[in-house]
Amino acid sequence: MNGQINRNRKIKKRFLRSCLALAAAAGMAVLGACGSSDSTAGTDSSASEGGRHLNVALFWISTTLDPADGYNGWVLSRIGAGETLLRLDMDASLEPCLADSWEQADENTWVFHIRDGVTFSNGKPVDAKACMDGIQRAFDLNDRAEEYFQLESMTAEGQTLTIRTKEPSGAVLNNLCEPLFTIVDVHAEESGAGGEASGEKAEEASARGEKLLDTAPVCTGPYIVSSFAPESKVELVKNEHYWDGEPGLDTITINQVADSDSRVMAMQSGEADLTTTIDNTSLALFSDESQYTIYETIGPRANVVYMNNKSGFLSDLVIRQAVSYGADRRTYAELIGGEMGVGLYSTALPCGQDITDTYAWNPEAAEQLLDAAGYVDTDGDGIREKDGQNIVLQYYLSADHGSSDATIIAQAIQSDVQKVGIGMELVQTENLSDIKSSHSFDLCSANDSTAPTADPEVFLLLHYLTGASANYGEYSNSEVDQMIRQLQTVFEPEERQKLAHEISQRILDDAACLYISYIKGNTVTASRVKNAKQFPIDYYIITKDITIE
Repeated sequence: MNGQINRNRKIKKRFLRSCLALAAAAGMAVLGACGSSDSTAGTDSSASEGGRHLNVALFWISTTLDPADGYNGWVLSRIGAGETLLRLDMDASLEPCLADSWEQADENTWVFHIRDGVTFSNGKPVDAKACMDGIQRAFDLNDRAEEYFQLESMTAEGQTLTIRTKEPSGAVLNNLCEPLFTIVDVHAEESGAGGEASGEKAEEASARGEKLLDTAPVCTGPYIVSSFAPESKVELVKNEHYWDGEPGLDTITINQVADSDSRVMAMQSGEADLTTTIDNTSLALFSDESQYTIYETIGPRANVVYMNNKSGFLSDLVIRQAVSYGADRRTYAELIGGEMGVGLYSTALPCGQDITDTYAWNPEAAEQLLDAAGYVDTDGDGIREKDGQNIVLQYYLSADHGSSDATIIAQAIQSDVQKVGIGMELVQTENLSDIKSSHSFDLCSANDSTAPTADPEVFLLLHYLTGASANYGEYSNSEVDQMIRQLQTVFEPEERQKLAHEISQRILDDAACLYISYIKGNTVTASRVKNAKQFPIDYYIITKDITIE
């Protein structure tokens, strides 16, 4: 039996390698078609003259830099401009940032001391009132804020900020690390507010019909936005007022380069000094340590395939179980990189460790389940039927986070489940978000951070609570709902991780969806770039410590 499984995996690897080759060829063809029109990492000579200048190729630059707008705060954090009250370190553990200490007064109340001596990049002091205004603005303008905690009230006195929640929430501290809660000078929009330079920028933005918070928000990070072109380029300069030591660079150019193959070429040509999210199959191109440095680590991000638990055939647990048994996740993970997925959370978190793999690859088990449930192939076309209808599933997919993983995974699953008699049609789309929100799919691809603030709560609330806004697969289990609600009231970190582990196991046992692989994030730099890191939490990239020789 084991010998046959190993032989099957070798055959599958050869098939997937051919998929990889086709994907790479398609990427090169796109490059040739795009030519110079692609937003590639061209060096800005005016910025690089006479100083330590870094060119960065990033897979996504937002439409604005306002942290209260969508997920744009993630870009502000990644480029080294925005900071929050607390942050997450290389172990995804909480550490002080703008707040240097905190305490829990009661189950609904948290008290923070704002670090003395911190200023915004315009020189204006950062006190508790400034932090309160920034957080309140996030709640006023972005519905996502209430997904992290329900705000009852805030008070500010000197350097003391008090936050009171409507309901107990053990995730508050971690969730305040989310870049949505970036502390910005909300009054810098007013001409002259917070210093002459800030006033000049506000007037320039107003003359162009823009808002300063959209194009050059005044923050506290080691770098200041000097120019911004939506979905294209950001230029930054060193923050002379930075509170945590002198930044290691003078200027930075960030270019949006959405395609992984294009980022590879930008690094090889020397147009970029640093990039992230290179496909695993291309990392070997940077193995020469005299020219490049590769940083890698497993984070909470995962390649996921959501199954619609209320859609046609997939409403039957047997079909979801058969798909789960039929997908050889281990082989997929070996080829695209990272670790094989099992439950919701990666091994970067305690709640992701020691999960029982309920549906380890077992095509024979899939076939036995289908036979017993009366799904049989009566016409010899290789596809099983029920009540005269072929089992054919619609699988929607789209490239995500600058990676080709979604296509490779979809083609591999299609091939595998065909072998147990389940048909699958792949539908490439650019509008996957709407398809997921409308639940108009059988299966769909996703690249999700299942613990975006290194805490398991928010992902469960959004994706697996019955009727939740991002419960794309329409999963529902009353006992799991109760456990998720219980998690909100647990404050002790170890107990939170233990309960999240139990919830993850229950969702896995219900064959709610497929966690294919836990993604190994990567950062690639030229060898002359020093002190870069690959954080497990992927809204940190540019730090004060990075420098260039």
